[in-house]
Amino acid sequence: MTPEDEEFNRIEREAAMRKEAVRATVAPRKWVGLTVEEQAAIGREMAKTLPNCWIDFDYARAIEAKLREKNT
Repeated sequence: MTPEDEEFNRIEREAAMRKEAVRATVAPRKWVGLTVEEQAAIGREMAKTLPNCWIDFDYARAIEAKLREKNT
C-alpha cells in the first residue's frame, strides 16, 4: 500500500467517525400525526370547496400541509 493509499484510508476513517459522532448528537424528532377530528375537518373543507371533483389527491395534499405545519 502506498503512502497516498494509507492517507486516503486514514481520512475515510476520520470522516466516518465524525459522521457517527454527529449522528449520535442529533435527537430524532417525535412524529406528530393528525387526529381523526383533524382529518375529518380537512375532508369537510375539501368537500365544500370542490363538491363535484375527486378529492383524494387534494385531500392528501391538505393532510401533508397540515403535517408540515404541525412538525415545524
